[in-house]
Amino acid sequence: MNEPAASSPARSAEVKARLDSLRAALERHGARSAFLIARRNFAWLTAGGSNHVVLESETGEAGVFVSADEAVVLAPNIEARRLVDEELAGTGLDVVAVDWWRPQGIIGEASRRGRAGLVSDEDLEPDLEILRSRLSGFDAERLAILGGEATRAMDVALAMVGSMTTEVELCAALLAALDDIRAPVLLAAADDRIARYRHPLPGDNPIRSRVMLVLVGERWGLHVAVTRFRDLEPRSPDLEARFAAVTRVQEILHEATRASATLGEVFAAGQAAYADVGYPDEWQLHHQGGTIAYRGRERVAKPDDPTVIEPGMAFAWNPSITGAKVEDTFILGEEDARRVVTRG
Repeated sequence: MNEPAASSPARSAEVKARLDSLRAALERHGARSAFLIARRNFAWLTAGGSNHVVLESETGEAGVFVSADEAVVLAPNIEARRLVDEELAGTGLDVVAVDWWRPQGIIGEASRRGRAGLVSDEDLEPDLEILRSRLSGFDAERLAILGGEATRAMDVALAMVGSMTTEVELCAALLAALDDIRAPVLLAAADDRIARYRHPLPGDNPIRSRVMLVLVGERWGLHVAVTRFRDLEPRSPDLEARFAAVTRVQEILHEATRASATLGEVFAAGQAAYADVGYPDEWQLHHQGGTIAYRGRERVAKPDDPTVIEPGMAFAWNPSITGAKVEDTFILGEEDARRVVTRG
């Protein structure tokens, strides 16, 4: 794993800037302090720290308490040492260990420090979603590293597919190739399951002619999304036409993703593209994606979504036409430059 941006001064500066943004949000809400324990917000505020033990949890084991003059991590004494050694180096944040057996634990300690003016992740979520979605240069470089490594792992796993390889064997190969990249979403479908299911959980189904592999990969709290196919037999003319059509829809979605546009406007461009390529109702069968950062989708675009697009946001649009799908992750830069991070 090569991460040139991970020096302590760079990470410390990121954390300081994020604390300033959080304190500004507190002031807007008239709140005195916040305790952020959701995994997505802990990772964002600490510039990549992880606070979880249970993989599928939304909430971590430790949280960051922030007031006008204080910013500390509150953690059960079980977790405190590991957080100091492995998760928070270079952040400038101190860790306060709270005995695991204490009534109300770290929540109680946060309440004691914040008193009546304490707010939670949920209270600040509208503000935090916007802050998480605006990637700094530090985050953008990390996302590019993550996207490149995740895509290479997908290529390695798909290259080993042979006749009668099963979906779960393919997924096991991908997990091994991902190394320390986590996979909160990992889907695979062989043959007729591709057309039947938009979210196919992998099973013992043998791959005979083709397979679809879908990944949301996560490291440093950041996410990338990518879908790839492997064909063991030539595609039919109808399937080739479907892939050409859905690729055109993806191109339109990418082109419509511009600063100052809204997600609703991009969604409308996608709807029109589906009609133009001859599949007007296919958008109804699966969501089309949206913004991506410290969640697999920070916001899934829907009709008339008023969310305003800004430079620095990342996107993963995933149009599909039954039997065919395309999905990549890109960062929108200045002058609407698009940096696709999941292509070799």
